[in-house]
Amino acid sequence: MNQYLSNAAFALQLAAFAMLFGGDAICTAMKVPKPGFLSAMQENRMMAVMGIWLVGNMLSAQLLNTGAFEIQHGDKLVWSSLETKRLPTMVDLKRAFEQTGVEFIQLRDPDA
Repeated sequence: MNQYLSNAAFALQLAAFAMLFGGDAICTAMKVPKPGFLSAMQENRMMAVMGIWLVGNMLSAQLLNTGAFEIQHGDKLVWSSLETKRLPTMVDLKRAFEQTGVEFIQLRDPDA
């Protein structure tokens, strides 16, 4: 369902760009008056482009977000946020990698 909503958001984003750059021709062809918001957007096209792009991409990303964050070492799964329902801390990552056989070197204390 979210995939369809994301596709719809992308289609709306493309329609907004089309109206921004070809709105005069589209309104003339449809024999409708140009809306006031379209005139305001066309007066500041760069800001309108950035707004359409930013909002459209944020909406699509949010709709497609699965919460998946997984780390593998070779064929072994080291961390899965889908299983733990949270992001790992550095302690979690160190412990998980140590369980797969990764050895960490100890840095000397520069003050010693």
